Amino acid sequence: MDSLQISEYLQDFKGTELRTDILDELAELKITAVKHGDQQEAKNIWCLEQVYKVKKHFLTIYKQLVDKEFYKAWCELDRADIELYFLRKHFDYSGNIYNLEFIEQIIIQLKMLFPYQYFSSRESTVKTWRCSICSQVITLRNSCGHEVGEIYNGEQCFRSAEDIKFHGIAIVTNPFDKYAVLFIEGKEYNYAMLENLMRNWTNPYEKWEINVSRDLNEEYKGLGRNDSCVCNSGEKYKKCCLKTGKDKHEHYKLLFSEKNPNNFKHMEKQTFNTWKL
Repeated sequence: MDSLQISEYLQDFKGTELRTDILDELAELKITAVKHGDQQEAKNIWCLEQVYKVKKHFLTIYKQLVDKEFYKAWCELDRADIELYFLRKHFDYSGNIYNLEFIEQIIIQLKMLFPYQYFSSRESTVKTWRCSICSQVITLRNSCGHEVGEIYNGEQCFRSAEDIKFHGIAIVTNPFDKYAVLFIEGKEYNYAMLENLMRNWTNPYEKWEINVSRDLNEEYKGLGRNDSCVCNSGEKYKKCCLKTGKDKHEHYKLLFSEKNPNNFKHMEKQTFNTWKL
């Protein structure tokens, strides 16, 4: 297959198992493009590689969710998001080219349903940065001219870290990569919303969305603005939980646009809790 045929294959693909030889074929085509000095074709092939990776991650995520391998699915989800992040700079997939807009939206929605909130992040000092394209050591006064994120000979430029000194581990809420989920001894994550989703999400290309509402907690109902806050802070309600929003909790509702609501399984509105009670 040439690059055009592979592009058509990826555009039309709506199955569950991608051909395993596609990346090998793209690698061969890239070698030929670079050999002939065709930088644009080499870049196009890199984009097709990214499209393949995103689709592969997406299908793996769906299978792992079906099998209730939630943490594995989370790692695949984060990797798919990173691959899309790399691709956006070089390829406009508006109009749902390769079904990427749909996949991107599903990734955003799935992240909302995972209970993970805290992650570990290393604190370190890097003594040496090296360019992935030319292998030159990069310093403030000595740059090789290759731009991070750009594509050269069909490969994305990045800086590899060497001579790393670790100082410690920090607990964070929104790192760039979110693999290092914190699992707390004695507590079990609540995957109820994901389990609820998978009772109804019957194929990976089925459209669904999340409706989020913020409802008043029972103990605050009927409380006047000038009444003492029920959290026992000593403050008036209007200056305490009403102001901070702690008087409300989030409800998540899953909506399937192409299904009859009467056929939903356990699709009632649910409160989202991080931990099993």
